[in-house]
Amino acid sequence: MKIKPISTSDWSIVVPYYNEEVYLLQCLSCIVRQTSAPRTVILVNNGSTDRSPDIVYYFKKIYKDYLDIILVDEEIPGKIYAMRAGIKHVNTKRFAIWDADAFYPSNYLETADKFYQKNVVAVMAADVRHDMLTMSDRIRMVKLFILSRIFTSECHAGGYAETFDTEAYHKVGGFDPDLWPYVLEDHEIVQRLLGEGEVVYPPGLWCCPSPRRHDRSRVTWTSLEKRLYRFLPYKLKDWYFYSFLGPRFKERGLLNTRLREQAWQWKKR
Repeated sequence: MKIKPISTSDWSIVVPYYNEEVYLLQCLSCIVRQTSAPRTVILVNNGSTDRSPDIVYYFKKIYKDYLDIILVDEEIPGKIYAMRAGIKHVNTKRFAIWDADAFYPSNYLETADKFYQKNVVAVMAADVRHDMLTMSDRIRMVKLFILSRIFTSECHAGGYAETFDTEAYHKVGGFDPDLWPYVLEDHEIVQRLLGEGEVVYPPGLWCCPSPRRHDRSRVTWTSLEKRLYRFLPYKLKDWYFYSFLGPRFKERGLLNTRLREQAWQWKKR
């Protein structure tokens, strides 16, 4: 595939991966197909024992003249540690975090970039079920956009769908396992970011997570916890996370390593 020389865009993409050899090539192909190519690609190996590192090394060998590709190893298990290790290498104005098993359309960065206006600290994508959008996917995006306008003090996207203003991200302290070592770290960091500006969910920005991630039963919260999160005013959300939800997650063992303990099964799209 022919792509332009190293991009001058002000974007980085951070991809943490752990035993993703089945999906990784698809994710990497989404990077090189971006209409607005990232300046930097940061690939973080979080202790893989399969062929994932070999795929990544080959990718860098092929595209090193076209993309600034940084390979990082993070031995501490858990996505939050891998993200933190990768984000240390971000030197662009904005960055996106991608899941290694998700599909991203070619205009993903270009679309997200259009919505970074004054006071916007993060732009998030909708998760859809098909990489060729169906009517149900489009309805899903509109619903998420509407919800985000009604419930402005909550996170409406998963970790596969996040893009950040780098300055704002560092200003709030970034992903911090000492502060929040549990699952749903995307919701916790959005809580901090909302103190600095607006988080937006444009209906035209989407990605397609792997079907294997549809079952969240081992890493989710209770109905009570969800309702409190939605309806508590923003001023009480710090109490909610650090005094209420954190101790409950600790008691249930919902640490950020829980997802990698899932007995993943490969599922075709």
